[in-house]
Amino acid sequence: MNKPTNISAIIVDDEPNNCQYLKNKLNQNHPNITIIDIAHNALNGVQLITKHNPQLIFLDIKMPGGSGFDMLDAIPNRNFEVIFTTAFDEYAIKAIRFCAFDYLLKPLNDTDLNQAIERVSQKITSAQSNLQEQWETLDLNNNASEKRIGLPSSDQVLFVKTKEIIRCKGDNNYTHVYLIDGSKVLVSRTLKEFEELLSDEGFLRVHQSHLVNKSEVKAYVKTDGGYLLMHDKSQVSISRMRKDTVVKALGFKL
Repeated sequence: MNKPTNISAIIVDDEPNNCQYLKNKLNQNHPNITIIDIAHNALNGVQLITKHNPQLIFLDIKMPGGSGFDMLDAIPNRNFEVIFTTAFDEYAIKAIRFCAFDYLLKPLNDTDLNQAIERVSQKITSAQSNLQEQWETLDLNNNASEKRIGLPSSDQVLFVKTKEIIRCKGDNNYTHVYLIDGSKVLVSRTLKEFEELLSDEGFLRVHQSHLVNKSEVKAYVKTDGGYLLMHDKSQVSISRMRKDTVVKALGFKL
């Protein structure tokens, strides 16, 4: 069995006491789970997920101003696991339709919580291990200065140098990869998977749907809410929550 990897998580629950209780339980029994932030309503939950891009969400259902389901509806590319934590058992079927990993009833039972954490940890760890194996398999220049990855499409696997990738655009469980020769490849992989593969190769997540090669950024345009102008003349939106981080990472001065 793979050793549990470190997992970033967010709690979304309108009751502070419940948030603190869950956080304490995780700190005591599951040190591989790091609670990086807490939201007390659906809107703030969307903002924090966009900002932090966590791997796991502990999500309440009934909250003022919008339910947990409303929050998930507002996130088109859900690249994270969801464990619902709620006092209401009548939403279990709907939670399954939202592809929830688990559904825990309050007050939380230690056994149920521990089992859910162990299973979700195994799933996330296995997925990351597979990504690492994929990277090592597709890296044709192992230990070389120019990394190459394989882009599997319907009829071939195209091997490209990472520096030849201008940007990646997420589309649910698919990613459009734009190359410097003007071509585009549709890959059956999520943008989060590409982010994990390419984050050490000079790529930056600037939006829920956009990952860019920093060396291919030509300018930061301040109008229209701010966007990046790439060397191929494409324009890439920057999410409001990521704006300061992106500007700092690219070395622009506003």
